[in-house]
Amino acid sequence: MKTLVVYASKNGYSRECAQQIASNLGDGSVAVDCRKEAKKANLADFGAVVLGGGIHVGKLPGYLRRYCAKNTAELIGKRIALFLCCTETDPAGHQKYFDTNFPVELVQQAQLKGWFGGRIIVAEHNVVTRAILKKILGNGDDFRGERPESLRAFIEDFKKLVS
Repeated sequence: MKTLVVYASKNGYSRECAQQIASNLGDGSVAVDCRKEAKKANLADFGAVVLGGGIHVGKLPGYLRRYCAKNTAELIGKRIALFLCCTETDPAGHQKYFDTNFPVELVQQAQLKGWFGGRIIVAEHNVVTRAILKKILGNGDDFRGERPESLRAFIEDFKKLVS
């Protein structure tokens, strides 16, 4: 089934995950940046939609939240999956992020939810954010918490849903 993967990515990890999902699904599936390309994608051309992105200070980027809110009615008729990229390790925290960042109808409709970990590359941020990250991280070192095994499992589970 042709799948549209709509993502929001600030520093690239969510984009990498979205592109891996689309490329592994095949069947003309595509990953599109919510801010740049999603408006051009005709939802009617896709039987399934994966939505996700990175959490920053507890929230997905506003443009992804607005995209979901604006398109909820059309998305409800499709197979839906959601994903998050974040450093939160508590599953209860993940559910909270799904519940507070996606329309309730999409969270209820989602047949699959995934968490792929996250990473913080301090040098990719501006001076102010770097200073904040150094205080949060304690030593200023990068945080690498990617979970490729979760991404692979999500892709395999989603393939089963859409086949």
